[in-house]
Amino acid sequence: MELLPIDGTFAREVRGANLWELASGDAIREAFSEHPILVFRRQALTEDELIAFGRVLGGPEAYIERSWHSSKAEVSIVSNMRNALGDPIGGLASKELHWHTDQSYNADPVTGCFLYAQVVPEAGSRTSWANLYGAYEALPDRLKRRLDGLVGIFSYAARTGSVIRSADGQTVNMSYAERIRSTPDVRHPLVNFHPQTGRKSLYIDPGTVTGIVGMPAEEAQDLLEELRDIATRSGNVYDHHWRVGDLVLWDNAVTLHRRDAFADDQNRLMKRMIIRLPTDTHIVPALA
Repeated sequence: MELLPIDGTFAREVRGANLWELASGDAIREAFSEHPILVFRRQALTEDELIAFGRVLGGPEAYIERSWHSSKAEVSIVSNMRNALGDPIGGLASKELHWHTDQSYNADPVTGCFLYAQVVPEAGSRTSWANLYGAYEALPDRLKRRLDGLVGIFSYAARTGSVIRSADGQTVNMSYAERIRSTPDVRHPLVNFHPQTGRKSLYIDPGTVTGIVGMPAEEAQDLLEELRDIATRSGNVYDHHWRVGDLVLWDNAVTLHRRDAFADDQNRLMKRMIIRLPTDTHIVPALA
C-alpha cells in the first residue's frame, strides 16, 4: 500500500488497496489516524463490502434520516435522483452545501465518514475539505492563547438554515420538527488534542457554532469568522473532483467540507456511511 500526497495538499491517495478484499486494515487504520482525508480510486463495492470496510475503521452507524437509507441501514444515499414514482431516492439533492462538519451539533458526534461515487455528473462534481489541524497550526500566537479553554455553542436549529441556504426544513431533513425538538444546543471545546500525538486541531462549524461561552455575541462572531477564514483559505483546502469508483474517507473532528451545486438535469449518486471512530486513535470532541 502506498500513500501519495495529492497536489501538495493534506489529502492522501491510497494505492494498492482493494477495499473489497482487505486481509487486514492495520495500515489503513494507521494512515487514517494521521491523515484526515484518504482517497481510494477505482473501487467496486457492494453495500455489504462497504459495511465491512466501515467495520475495519470502527463502528458503522445508521444515519438518523431513515428516508436516506439504502438497502442497508448503515448505508445512506446522497443524490438528486428519483425513483419511478418521482420520489427522491436519497438526500441533499443538487444544491450547494456551505462549509460545515457533520454531527457537531450532537453531544457525542460520530466523526468518521465516507462517500462512494456511483453516478457522477458529466459536467463534473467537486467536494472540498479544509484541514483543521493546519488551521490551528497557522494561527498567530495571539489567537492560540485566546482560544485556550474556549467552548463553542453548537446549534442544530441554526445549522438547518445555514448549510443549505434558502432550503426549507423538509428539503434538509424529512423529520425537521422532530429533530429540532430532540437536538438541543450542545457545547464543545474549540480546540482538541489527538490522543496519541497531542497534535492540536480547531473544532469549528460555520453556521452551526452560534456563540462562545462567556463571550459577548459580537466579539464571538468576529473571532469565529476569523477562524473560518484561516481554515478555508486556499492553501489549507483539498478540492476533490469526483470520478465513478472514488471513495473518499474523512474525519469530521478535524476537517470542514463543502459541496458545489450542480445542474438538476445532471445525475449524481453517492453512498455514504458514518462511522464511530476509536477514541484511542482519533479525536472525538468532548461535551463541555
